[in-house]
Amino acid sequence: MENDGNAEISAPLGNDGNNSSALHPTSRLRNASFLKDVPRPKSLPPEPSITDVLKSFEMLPDRAEIWFGGRRKVLMDHNDLGVLRRELIQAVGLERARAIMTRIGYELGQKEAELALKMRSDASMFEIFTAGPQFHAIKGAVRVEPVVFDCDEKTGDFYSEYYWHNSSECSAHLSQMGVGTHPGGWQQVGYASGFASAILGRPMIFREIRCVAMGHDTCFLIGQNSERWDDADREVRWFRADNYMSRPKAAKRKNSDDKDNSGEDVPEDLRVGQRSIVGASAGFNITLHLVDQVASTDAPVLFLGESGVGKEVFARELHKRSDRSDEEMVSVNCAAIPESLIEAELFGVEKGAFTGAITSRSGRFERADGGTLFLDEIGTLSFSAQGKLLRVLQEGEFERVGGSRTLTTDVRIIAATNADLREDIREGRFREDLFFRLNVFPVHVPSLRERKADIPLLISHFLRKYSKKHRRPNKGFDGEALRFMMSYDWPGNIRELENIVERSVILSGQDVQIRLNHLMMSAAQYGQNSDDPFRDFLIDHSGGIPQDGVTDMLMDSGLKPDEIVERMIDGALEKTKGNVSAAARLLGLTRAQITYRLKQREADS
Repeated sequence: MENDGNAEISAPLGNDGNNSSALHPTSRLRNASFLKDVPRPKSLPPEPSITDVLKSFEMLPDRAEIWFGGRRKVLMDHNDLGVLRRELIQAVGLERARAIMTRIGYELGQKEAELALKMRSDASMFEIFTAGPQFHAIKGAVRVEPVVFDCDEKTGDFYSEYYWHNSSECSAHLSQMGVGTHPGGWQQVGYASGFASAILGRPMIFREIRCVAMGHDTCFLIGQNSERWDDADREVRWFRADNYMSRPKAAKRKNSDDKDNSGEDVPEDLRVGQRSIVGASAGFNITLHLVDQVASTDAPVLFLGESGVGKEVFARELHKRSDRSDEEMVSVNCAAIPESLIEAELFGVEKGAFTGAITSRSGRFERADGGTLFLDEIGTLSFSAQGKLLRVLQEGEFERVGGSRTLTTDVRIIAATNADLREDIREGRFREDLFFRLNVFPVHVPSLRERKADIPLLISHFLRKYSKKHRRPNKGFDGEALRFMMSYDWPGNIRELENIVERSVILSGQDVQIRLNHLMMSAAQYGQNSDDPFRDFLIDHSGGIPQDGVTDMLMDSGLKPDEIVERMIDGALEKTKGNVSAAARLLGLTRAQITYRLKQREADS
């Protein structure tokens, strides 16, 4: 009987969505319940040559080094890989071992996606994706055979099917653990998910449907947008720090109707698409693990890191996971309150304490009693306020401004700063005794450039948020714009990324995708003399805007057409050091057009 690719599944799927039938996977899995509106199969283009990949591989035995894509590698014995897997499972259990290996793979996939984008910057999406399997082949990990590859850059829709042949990881798992009910390609699945997410700028999840470690003849996996899976949290939980899904009773009670496949309660803001805290990188998971370790205690926590890295987001997650989660978390931005008012804000004020104090008012410590007080930018506190804060930490007591009655409070202190408090101590700006009280459990939040694996998840989160807020279509970045986003260092961290995404959502209007010219429009808003690093990055690294880019900007921007053109000409001349011909090529204009504009400007001045 011929199969048209739409046959019903005749064999039941196991707990991992597995089908032991030997029929072709494309014909057997198309109507599986865990797939949603997947594209129809298409013929695949020929795979690109591996020559460019081989050029990135270098062995230097005289220096005991192996390099690939600018990153140092080591060879590992196949049997040792299996022994390591067995020891890890015995030490921490299968579920945690699987999560660890998946996260390692996800991080590696993200980093090698950057290499693929650089290596094949002008190639098709299929050729860029094929780089990942070729990287695996050259490292002796697995031979990957693509079966279906459908990728629509405009909509962000992605669906793929692959065979894995001769997988080192899966066969090593089989040799040490025997045939089981779970697939064994943990790191490879994490790699594929991280690689695809970084390439497309959206959360992608791959799932191993068949595996030699489960007794199948070969391994087979499916990859698609995370929202297409009915139960995406099953994989996503492996990208998170251990115990990420388990919050205290209060958080679970509020969301008792939400369950994953294992029957565990899943708080709504931890589910795919709703998470208030977003990330999957090693740096993110290390930070989250520390938060989890300290959350159940009452120890003061000091979050350290650059401005915009999300210290307050982690502080709120700490409160949600703590035994105080039923009570309020009160936040204070110490830098936003005038020095003359900070003590009144923190400790309250009695009636008549100063001009304008016509009634008694409680402070943040009283409001946070029984809960958590978050002190952001704590390094800006005055010496006087620091002294009173120290007393509260030591004795749990304070007095309102203008009061004589001693009040008590039970508050858990969380503080945050982007300053070097040790340097502030040396300069006499911060009390050393207060520092040691706050520094009981310091948590460093890494910068976004140190956790680029989180960028696709963050972009997707902010796109969803601001598309809804501004009533725009939920769109994605096209390939060229995404490469800018992935290669930029984000000195303003997550806050800068969020601003750029929101501005791009607005500027792109009803367009299907956010393109490079929308980012250029965003940069143009700053003007020629702006010191905005994102604008400078675009000018320094772009090969110019598309031929229709100026037209798009004229249609979409709130600026006057002449203003946009003038600013883009200035930017192009700045990049080409005044070379008019080169600037014209960058902008897709003629030399005469730019010369005319410059003469008109000179005449007007």
